[in-house]
Amino acid sequence: MSQFIKKKGKILGIICAAVVIVAAAVIFLATRPLTVELNDYITAEFSGYDTMGDAFYQFDEEAFCQDYAGKIKYRAGGDVSSLLDDETICQMLVQECIAGDLSEDTDLSNGDEISYLWECDDDIAKEHFGVQLVYENLTFTVEGLEAAAEVDPFEDVELVFSGIAPNGEVSFVNNSEESFAYDLQYEVEPSNGLSNGDTVTVSLLQAESQEDRAYYLRSYGVMFTQTENTYTVEGLGAFVSELSEIDEAALEEMQARGEDALRAEAAKDWDEFVSLDNMSYLGSYLLTAKDADEEPNNVLYLVYQVQSTINVPEEELQESFTYYYTVSFENLVAEADGTMTVDLGNYRTSSDQFWKELGTQRYYYHGYADLDTLLRECVSVNVDRYSYETNIMPE
Repeated sequence: MSQFIKKKGKILGIICAAVVIVAAAVIFLATRPLTVELNDYITAEFSGYDTMGDAFYQFDEEAFCQDYAGKIKYRAGGDVSSLLDDETICQMLVQECIAGDLSEDTDLSNGDEISYLWECDDDIAKEHFGVQLVYENLTFTVEGLEAAAEVDPFEDVELVFSGIAPNGEVSFVNNSEESFAYDLQYEVEPSNGLSNGDTVTVSLLQAESQEDRAYYLRSYGVMFTQTENTYTVEGLGAFVSELSEIDEAALEEMQARGEDALRAEAAKDWDEFVSLDNMSYLGSYLLTAKDADEEPNNVLYLVYQVQSTINVPEEELQESFTYYYTVSFENLVAEADGTMTVDLGNYRTSSDQFWKELGTQRYYYHGYADLDTLLRECVSVNVDRYSYETNIMPE
């Protein structure tokens, strides 16, 4: 009996030990944290243009909760936890414990490597949800970014030069019909005080910084090949400075105006005993300003030799003589095409007077008795401000 009892005792001990082991295993399994793999639910996407790409990440909460809802228990809510459904508990875990961010998310190029860095609260996950979060930082290679179109923002730019050198001006026209062109602003320096052969620089104001360039890349998908360009001033008219710049057609028109002016003066102002017999063009004096801001910039004196007769039949007196008459034009402009422009309506005739005595009468003429006087009054008195050139041969 004692042997039987001993054998039964051993068996009972073994059974009890087995029960203890099973109970311990059940308790261990019941209290062991649920292992949750997080890396499977993170994805990264890339958009935009190469060198200026953007990265976005997504934690797939829907898939995560499909896999773990019902397995996660909320332990910190007391009686409240019994009121929470499995989906809500899973969402609470995600919101309170699972977080992270990308190491870089802007200004990306194809081939760049960026990381997703986890920032999870492991302690709360274990204490409140009985979850062991398992994760490691992930690395993604940037791909799929579009290639930006390289464009020259000055391709359809036109500069219009106007005015007269050295005071020319420039205006700006952009003929491009591209959408980005309407969003561009240009600066032209210098914009005035120009002469043919000068250079002006056109700058694209909104492309001077990385931020500016990124705007056009993200908004329009373009990268500018240059942000400034230099242009040579051309096509401006210039004030005539040499007699050789006066073209024949313009000279003939001015001569005709001068002859008409003298004939009109003779018809209106001359005494009935005085006649205009003949007039011939001798040549010109061209005065050019020594300083650019002088007004007028140049003056062209057309010189005529005039023959006139005073005839007083009652006194049987008659005398013919010659004198000199001028008609002047100002601010003559030599155009880039070789022609010349002048305001033919803006001219001046001789204001100086001399008199001719015949018998008991004096007859006054507008003009000069000789070329020396003409030279002194029209040219020499102005040599402090003007240089001059003439094609009149000395007497």
